Amino acid sequence: MIDLKKLKPIGVIVILGCAVLALIVCFTADMGIPDRVTLRHDTAYYAESAEHLSELEAELDASLFPQLDDVREHHVDGESMRLVITVGAKSFGKAKAALERDVDPSLFELVSVK
Repeated sequence: MIDLKKLKPIGVIVILGCAVLALIVCFTADMGIPDRVTLRHDTAYYAESAEHLSELEAELDASLFPQLDDVREHHVDGESMRLVITVGAKSFGKAKAALERDVDPSLFELVSVK
């Protein structure tokens, strides 16, 4: 524990300044998540059919997937009626954050591979 009496006023100011600087860095750091993507239709439209899911796939392929590091494969699964997206393990977190922010999680399944 730090004894504040020994630090004197200048030491306290330095410690508080470092704490404020740390907070600024934490809240303004770039997490590497791509810009937000605006989709043409809502979730209900894309959930209607495999053809509409293919439209979602095309939209994401044109806008979001190029911004992500390691999207290896994506296809519409007709049985589960979901868009299956395969990404590398290192970029899984960033891809998940971007997709969950822009697309309803019920429309896609994210798969990680090494």
